[in-house]
Amino acid sequence: MSRQSIVVFATVVLLIAAGLYSSARAQSAMAPMASTPRDTTRQGYHYLHLIRHGWYDYTDNRDDRVGRGLDSLGREQARLVGERFAKLPIPIHSLVSSTFTRAMNTADLMGEIMHVRALRDSNLSECSARANRADYNRNAEPGEVDSCEARLARAWATYVRPVVGREDRHDVLVCHGNVIRWFAEHALGMKSGDWPAFEIGNGSITTIVVRPDGSTRLATFSDTGHLPPAAQTWTGRGAGWSPPPPMRPAASRAGIAAPAPAAAFDTLRTGGAPKQ
Repeated sequence: MSRQSIVVFATVVLLIAAGLYSSARAQSAMAPMASTPRDTTRQGYHYLHLIRHGWYDYTDNRDDRVGRGLDSLGREQARLVGERFAKLPIPIHSLVSSTFTRAMNTADLMGEIMHVRALRDSNLSECSARANRADYNRNAEPGEVDSCEARLARAWATYVRPVVGREDRHDVLVCHGNVIRWFAEHALGMKSGDWPAFEIGNGSITTIVVRPDGSTRLATFSDTGHLPPAAQTWTGRGAGWSPPPPMRPAASRAGIAAPAPAAAFDTLRTGGAPKQ
């Protein structure tokens, strides 16, 4: 073999070796990506959105058994919270209300906007649970507090559950101030009877997240960002503006009546837990 042939042969061998080395490196770099399986173990999260009913008519005495209905301000609050959910990029799997009139009114108005039919559950109806403040339970009937605790425990067991599968689930529960505050306390793992310390607005959104392992976290509490300040009301002192008197005048989108001084609703704090 001539000297020139040897040089050509050696060059070809080197080029082939270099190509094989580069190919091996590329395959080695891709191997982790190709061998890593797609995560099929991801479990969905359960989002419970608890809505406090809208402001209701304190002069409505048509049915004490299921409470009073919404006034014009309460209906406006219900429509606004319904509009907020209608705009969110999430599927609503269910809309459930308590069997009290003010909650049913709120859920029905929301459902019309959200295109979801409202269901009913009496376990979500208002009651006074055990509190560490004596004034909240002092006028309770015998067995009333225990009955309330048992009912709320049933509601918790019904709704605060992990989802089955990989998809998230969103359920909307329209109920009452005492019920939502009790749920919030339990979501935080407190269970100390401190729920009366929470102030909660009408038409507000409280979101509890149930993780795949069944543990919970409180994502939001009494969110009223969808309501203009003049339409925000509380059975309590609220956030320091527009607190309602016990009988707030009717209001509408066109013009909401100015509230009375905050002291006007102090009477709600006497004689036991207010029904919210």
